[in-house]
Amino acid sequence: MATTLDDLTPEDLSLLLNGLPLLSHALWGPSGAWCEEMRHAATTDELKKLGELTDSPEAAHVIAGYLKTFGDCKQASEILEEDYVRLFISDRGGITASLHHSAYESEGGRLMGRPVKMMENRLKASGLALPGEGSVPADHLAVEVEYLTLLLEGAFENGGEDLLVTARDFAREELRPWLEQLTKRLQKEIDRPFYPAVTQLLLAIVSLIVE
Repeated sequence: MATTLDDLTPEDLSLLLNGLPLLSHALWGPSGAWCEEMRHAATTDELKKLGELTDSPEAAHVIAGYLKTFGDCKQASEILEEDYVRLFISDRGGITASLHHSAYESEGGRLMGRPVKMMENRLKASGLALPGEGSVPADHLAVEVEYLTLLLEGAFENGGEDLLVTARDFAREELRPWLEQLTKRLQKEIDRPFYPAVTQLLLAIVSLIVE
């Protein structure tokens, strides 16, 4: 395990920069193409290595093992779509957790709070655009993870030390605090462990970046 981000080898960095978008795509909802990529990461031990790198081997093991229980990606996507909707979009008894940062800063989990404007400003400064031409609030977890990935890519591939400082500050001050809360809310999902494991592994990566 790497103790801090500074301890990573070039191979470790490549693994991290590939793993972040792979996990963030899961948070847009499952698709056939993404499922194939995730299954490939499982069979080539990319997920295993990512878990070991971030001191979260159990989460990576759960993700890989759960995907292997399905005969193909069509079946996997159907089940994961059911889980995704129930956990994050709509459920009779209320969703388990929100994928929006604002819900963790307001009473009653209201959306469209301070984090939306914060992320809109960050994305604009970085020259990024949201998928769906702004139909998704900018404080969605997948957006924040993809923004963090962009900062890290700029830092490590282009030698942007200032981007590394920005990435660490963003991970520490904005992303990690509410990701910790989201992960905690998903812990009880024992029977359907995929998304709890995804958020747990993401939290481990974010924590490594912070350190």
